[in-house]
Amino acid sequence: MTQATTGPGGTDEASPRPGRLSADDWARAGLHLLMTEGRQAVKISRLCSDFGVTKGSFYWHFADFDALMSAIARLYFSRELDAARGLVAVEAMPVEERLETMAAMLVDSRAFEGEAAVREWARADESVAAAVRDLDQRILRVVHEAFVELGFSEPEARVRAGLLVYAGIGFVYGRSALPVPKVDEIHEILALLMRRDG
Repeated sequence: MTQATTGPGGTDEASPRPGRLSADDWARAGLHLLMTEGRQAVKISRLCSDFGVTKGSFYWHFADFDALMSAIARLYFSRELDAARGLVAVEAMPVEERLETMAAMLVDSRAFEGEAAVREWARADESVAAAVRDLDQRILRVVHEAFVELGFSEPEARVRAGLLVYAGIGFVYGRSALPVPKVDEIHEILALLMRRDG
């Protein structure tokens, strides 16, 4: 197994919890594999081995593999994970700090593998694709409202928010082939978007 990393909620997602496993434990472990090793690593046999249990333990909670993947998708797009992503905390920040924080998130390498894996999964699963669209819309709304608060008109805010969100999605897909922008370069992009003509 790969080295454990801290996952949503601040727990070690790769390590099984002592005692009886819950459906949530299985979903969290599956999400950890998805985000660190990709969808091909999420296998019932792999999870059973990592947890040190038989497949009977898995089937106690899930009818089949698809049911597990549905649980993983629900967890990934949950409000809980919005909090882990920082989206909930960002919404409460002063507007300029909100934009600075969201811009810095664009180059947070910890998020790239998970985002790329889930977006690749969405290409083959319409329910996941719908959840990806919903998350993107939530992020777009937060960024759009920030630009409106800064005094930009609705069309101006929409264009600026779209550019920032599309840049983030582009960074996910282009990261393996293109240089990843540095934080100060992201701040320069943000400064351009916040600048007013005249």
